[in-house]
Amino acid sequence: MSSPIGEQRRLKKGNRMLLTADQLVLLILDAAGGSVRGKTLLQKRAYFLAQLLHLDLSYRAHYYGPYSPEIESALSQNKGLGFVVEATSGFGMEDAIGFEVRRYDYRLTDDGRKVVAYLKEAYPKESAGVAVCLTRLVDAGDDSNYVSLSIAAKVHHILSEGQVSMTPDEIQGAAQQLGWKIMPHAINLAAMFLDKLGLVIAPK
Repeated sequence: MSSPIGEQRRLKKGNRMLLTADQLVLLILDAAGGSVRGKTLLQKRAYFLAQLLHLDLSYRAHYYGPYSPEIESALSQNKGLGFVVEATSGFGMEDAIGFEVRRYDYRLTDDGRKVVAYLKEAYPKESAGVAVCLTRLVDAGDDSNYVSLSIAAKVHHILSEGQVSMTPDEIQGAAQQLGWKIMPHAINLAAMFLDKLGLVIAPK
């Protein structure tokens, strides 16, 4: 049986071909019970999956932390194919340029669940690996708070770019250069989260 999703660029781990970003998004939604509240939360969970599984999702610095255009494209692709539905909700407030702040939620459709069933059969190790890593995130403190997860992703991005141990003050300075405002106590919480995941040593 061929994949229900077109053959996009496959994510690599070593020399082994893995899932596409489209397929990864579906598995993330499935592992979360079929839905995720907020695009930022989904982006950041995918970010940490990429770190834990050593996948290339082309993440780069963005306003809400590391951002992957591949995950953004994967969401659009899955919506277009009818595997995912998007719902929006307003927060009754405006951003800096006058637009209402909205949250975008995502849910698997029945067809999307059929694709997930196919993926679990066709890629059992990869599918199980995604579920295990998402459980690790929850065990480390991921309680679906996109703000906390975004801060943790920002701190990890900074430490990864620097490739050196950094103090909270140094992390805060590096964050400011990227246009990110992170308070010292939030950096400490993020460091503990990352330490539990085994991604970096907590800043001294």
